[in-house]
Amino acid sequence: MEKFIETHLKLLDLERETEIEETRILTEKLPPKELQRRGVCLLKLRISGRKTGLYGRTILSFEASGGIKEFPSHNITSGTDQQTDSAGSGIITRVSQTEINVAFDESQDLFSLDDDALYKLTKLANDVTYKRIKNALNRLSQGHSQPCSHLASVLFQESELSPPLESKEIYYINSNLDESQKEAVRFALSQPEIAVVHGPPGTGKTTTNHKIIIQAVKQGQSNRVKKVSTTIIEIIIQAVKQGKKILACAPSNISVDNLVERLAANKQKIVRLGHPARVLKHIQKYSLDAILSTSDDTRLVEDVRSDMDKAMSKLKKTRDKGERQRLRQDMKSLRKELVQREQTAIKQILKKADVVLATMTGASADGPLKLLDDKHFDLGVIDECSQAIEAACWIPLLKVPRCILAGDHLQLPPTILSNEAAKTGLETTLMERVLGLYDNQIMRMLTTQYRMNQVIMQWSSDQLYDGKLVAHPSVSDHLLRDIPGITDNEETSEPLLLIDTAGCEMYELDLPEEISKGNEGEADIVATHVEKLISYGLKQDDIAVIAPYNLQVELLRLRLSSNYPKVEVKSVDGFQGREKEAVVISLVRSNPKGKISLVRSNPKGNISLVRSNPKGEVGFLAEKRRINVAITRARRHLMVICDSETVGHDKFLKSLVEYMTCNGEVQTAHQYIEDGVVNAKLLRPDHLSDLLSVKVTSQKGQKGQGAKPKQKQKPKQNERPAPRDQLKCHGDNEVSKRTVERDEAILKKKTQEYQEHLNKFVTDPRQEIMEFPVSLNSYDRLIIHELSEKLGLAHVSRGIDKERHLVVSKPGIKVIEEKDSFEKQQTEVKDEIPTSNHLGVIKSQSDTTPVESNNDKLICKHCSKDVIRANYSLHEIHCARRQKEAALSASSVKNRKESAKNRPENQKKPPSSTKNMKTNAEKDVIAKLQNVDPDDFDALIASTKELDSKCNFTKCKVKTLTLGHTCEFCQRRFCLNHSMAEVHGCGDAVKAHARATIIKEGVLYRGSGVPSKLPDAKQKALLQKKMDKKRSEMEADRQKKKKSK
Repeated sequence: MEKFIETHLKLLDLERETEIEETRILTEKLPPKELQRRGVCLLKLRISGRKTGLYGRTILSFEASGGIKEFPSHNITSGTDQQTDSAGSGIITRVSQTEINVAFDESQDLFSLDDDALYKLTKLANDVTYKRIKNALNRLSQGHSQPCSHLASVLFQESELSPPLESKEIYYINSNLDESQKEAVRFALSQPEIAVVHGPPGTGKTTTNHKIIIQAVKQGQSNRVKKVSTTIIEIIIQAVKQGKKILACAPSNISVDNLVERLAANKQKIVRLGHPARVLKHIQKYSLDAILSTSDDTRLVEDVRSDMDKAMSKLKKTRDKGERQRLRQDMKSLRKELVQREQTAIKQILKKADVVLATMTGASADGPLKLLDDKHFDLGVIDECSQAIEAACWIPLLKVPRCILAGDHLQLPPTILSNEAAKTGLETTLMERVLGLYDNQIMRMLTTQYRMNQVIMQWSSDQLYDGKLVAHPSVSDHLLRDIPGITDNEETSEPLLLIDTAGCEMYELDLPEEISKGNEGEADIVATHVEKLISYGLKQDDIAVIAPYNLQVELLRLRLSSNYPKVEVKSVDGFQGREKEAVVISLVRSNPKGKISLVRSNPKGNISLVRSNPKGEVGFLAEKRRINVAITRARRHLMVICDSETVGHDKFLKSLVEYMTCNGEVQTAHQYIEDGVVNAKLLRPDHLSDLLSVKVTSQKGQKGQGAKPKQKQKPKQNERPAPRDQLKCHGDNEVSKRTVERDEAILKKKTQEYQEHLNKFVTDPRQEIMEFPVSLNSYDRLIIHELSEKLGLAHVSRGIDKERHLVVSKPGIKVIEEKDSFEKQQTEVKDEIPTSNHLGVIKSQSDTTPVESNNDKLICKHCSKDVIRANYSLHEIHCARRQKEAALSASSVKNRKESAKNRPENQKKPPSSTKNMKTNAEKDVIAKLQNVDPDDFDALIASTKELDSKCNFTKCKVKTLTLGHTCEFCQRRFCLNHSMAEVHGCGDAVKAHARATIIKEGVLYRGSGVPSKLPDAKQKALLQKKMDKKRSEMEADRQKKKKSK
């Protein structure tokens, strides 16, 4: 025991240091906007309200500022600890898309906060949990006078197990319990120290699914009773009937609330410990705070709370510092009085309760349980014990002489951030350790499951539970087609569906290890399958999509959430303990090396086997418990998409693929690729696009690398395969050789395919024009251009961006002109741009070729300048465009002159003064910029900045960067001495503007024509009245202060 305590205290310190370091890296190295993108904080919030609630606590409401109606996506949920800038820390009580409420236990000068100020809300990782766990371990090491002394000696094998207690006759509350459940109840109640109830998925360890009961009643099984009470609930109720006082705990608030809900349905005397904000709303009435508010002291408590509300209202209105200080003191004393009155009632409430429920840390010695005697509890029950570290379990175990552990150690373990601490023993749970010591001496397993179809269940049963699981007759054969309104077809009649991506080159995104993983191809197929299920009549909220990586969850949500918001997309961890009619799973990785590595992660979402890469690594998918949880969430239909070649390197995953191949339907991803499903629409989060662009930039010059697998890379959609003579071998020469051969094969196949289409077009006399679809990429269009040129066909590209497509016509056939002049202009410019053929040779449609000045430079045919060879293409396009614009400008000037000559003298209008002024201003600027090379963009910018930095008045050299004024008529900047329009020459323009204003508004104002902003007589009188009233109030306040002194 001493060695265990010493080791775990060190491991807890290591885990805490890891958590602090991760939090520090997030908060210090990442900017606030990145933290908000990751969902751990919200920026620019303002206070929208204050109130008291949750039994004496102060609640602040926050909303977004700047006209933003909804918050960005975040991970801040009810019950989490939050810190607000300059306001302190509190607990979230309510979260909506437009408002977040935070409850504070202490005032922390909350009422002095400015409503108009902006605040930041940050998710905290406090150290309360670590302190409570370490305190429990320290208490365990102190003496043997505690209630758990004999239990501790048994659990550490310092004492032997005692013989079973005398069994009493049991009258089950739930007569529908199966034989394994009844045996578990009898066994648990007869053990003097410890009993373990091992509940595999769907066996009714804690909850019974309501749908099974309803379906059984419809099928005539009337022996299903109305009261829902399964194994753990039955054990607790039977112990209460025997006069026992019970402390029931679980690792999470939702697990504790589940126990509260089931026990309340059976009308047990229960009390739920913990902050009301962390309790589900419909069962808050069973929390200690709620019971206190309805106890015999309710009237006194309400009076105190009323006084607190009045003091709060006065505090908001008063501006006097002395009055505010007095009101704050009143608030503190009232809150202290409220706590004192509650303390007197807590002990009585806890004593009257038969069952006290709390989380592990909520049962600590510094909480309400410190008011009870050490030997108050007779039995401790820990549900979901396999999801908590053993050190946390000792917090409630210190208060009980015997315990019952329930859970499944073959499902997800507790989350440990430190790999070193996990490997050293922190990950080993109490349930695993005691089963290793005593095995079947203290354990009973539930063997009948009420969730899955027999086919879905059998693989998990054979691999992990020694084939002992049996499907209940009500679920053994159920399928999707049995649900009313579901189409009866092949997919709704199969419980298992495997989609194999092997050989499809459906690789995962090549990202750093710390970024998470994603597979866009698998995400596309998953989205298509979900759409099919919904089209067959399955409801959205009956479908779950699960992925083991956060990035894959994000990719899946981008494809599903907008059209199907009720489809749950979560990670494996986020879906433990849940179930759905149909579950879609995606496994991600793929490579020929066959390496299996264990990588720790804390994902949250639905099942999607996500990874596919060219190394054969499967990451933490090699963890059996994670896959077990993923597979056993489905009731009637399970679809798994994976690369069988990759997962086949792991024996456990290989057995899954083989089982699904033999007992279910198997499809290949080629079918979806041919249907155009994969990469039909590229949906990526902004931060992922940035990461991929950075990845490509950092690897520039290394072909075969980028956002795809590191050695074997599929050609990008808008990029042609690299020619063999341009490829450089990196690493293995054999891999590079295969890459070159593959690229040449792709090029040859495409060329042959398009050649056949064009030959058919030429030989068919009925066809004169052929249009190719917009789905072709730029390289495909280039191949068709070259083939059409060889065949003597006319070929032109039409449209812009995504609408770009190719039109081929026979000689002599006039192609329909484009309607959009802009597209026509773009086509003309496009024709002038040099293109590259598949051999990498620059080819221009012009017969003129650039002249080489030396090995590194070329002479431009337009401006005769020396241009670097790498920049020649862009320079030539720029020159051609400038010449075209100059020609258009010259022709327009010529046309204007000719029209002016032909116009009669009486129709000619004199130029306006405003236009002359602007023309003169433009001439001045042009004259000053004449000496600058027009091709030197940096010099132009510098000259323009210099012009704006000093006064534009003739011979004035005063700097205007700090003090200056820009004229709204000539758009030039002047110093304060020359800023008036009449001074620097814009007087006529000002007069014209004033006349136009008068004509437009029809009112002549005094001055320059700008309306007066002074208030009218009525408004002025109203303002004077308000000011007099305010002055009289301030005088009265001063008189009061003098009297008080």
